[in-house]
Amino acid sequence: MNSRQLSVLGILALIWGCSFLFIRVIVDAGVGAIGMSSLRTLLGFLSLLPFAWFSREGFRQSRRTWLSLAGLGLLNFAVPWTIFGVVGSRIPSGVSSIANSTAPLWIALLAVPFLGQERVRGLKAAGLALGFLGVILLMVEDLANLRGSSPVSIALVLVATLSYGASAVYIRKHMAHVPPVILATGQVGFAAVYLAPLAIASGSYAGDWQPNVVASALALGFLGSGVAVAAYMWLIQSAGAVSASLVTYLIPPVGVLAGWLALDERIGWNMLAGLVCILGGVGLVQGLPVRRAGAPETPEAVPLAAGGD
Repeated sequence: MNSRQLSVLGILALIWGCSFLFIRVIVDAGVGAIGMSSLRTLLGFLSLLPFAWFSREGFRQSRRTWLSLAGLGLLNFAVPWTIFGVVGSRIPSGVSSIANSTAPLWIALLAVPFLGQERVRGLKAAGLALGFLGVILLMVEDLANLRGSSPVSIALVLVATLSYGASAVYIRKHMAHVPPVILATGQVGFAAVYLAPLAIASGSYAGDWQPNVVASALALGFLGSGVAVAAYMWLIQSAGAVSASLVTYLIPPVGVLAGWLALDERIGWNMLAGLVCILGGVGLVQGLPVRRAGAPETPEAVPLAAGGD
């Protein structure tokens, strides 16, 4: 990855790492899981509209592309975001951010049969293994302290990350011809269409809307579910599905730290050990040091040809 891609990776980790804190604040205020995910998609869609306007020529896509966007809106947004709302009040926000880091594992596994250009081997495989070891280390004490929380919550998060992984691979293989802003706007827009009627019918928008809850919803929607989504779509197309998904390795330290600062969630010894493994794994997978400006792109950083998704 070049320096620009790494910068986007870091910003995404900060925004999305805090998203688990925002989710916890919202659901603890009594807002339903569907209501939370519906607000995310609605606010995210609104934040993407200015970008979409400047890229409006890109909306001239085939029927097949729009059907794909409709499916991705369900698989990549509506389902996983609702799942995180369901588990948000059952497990600590830091644990949610940790479990979220399994997405690169799913992507690496799916990329082997479906993306021949992104086979995982050598140092890259070692980096993914080291990063996943870091995730396990982060989980050691926190999972032991879940007590009354159901292990089903962790299983649900794994379902959500599988949805992310499958979507990322599909985008890389079949949607390379679609501009990133169109990808983001289309998916989030379809997800909003799916979720809004369900939230209204179920009364999931109701809750104790204190100023901190409103602020959390705005940050989660406009930043985490709008601008950051467009940036991630760009990262997938420019750096590859496996490389872009490594943002989920950087999310746990941010998520755990945010939970500790705002919600007094405990940070154990495993946090530092996990952090070292995660950052080491990212370095191996990315092949650091960073490519100098003006140097030729590596094959992985070149988007696949249109129609290859």
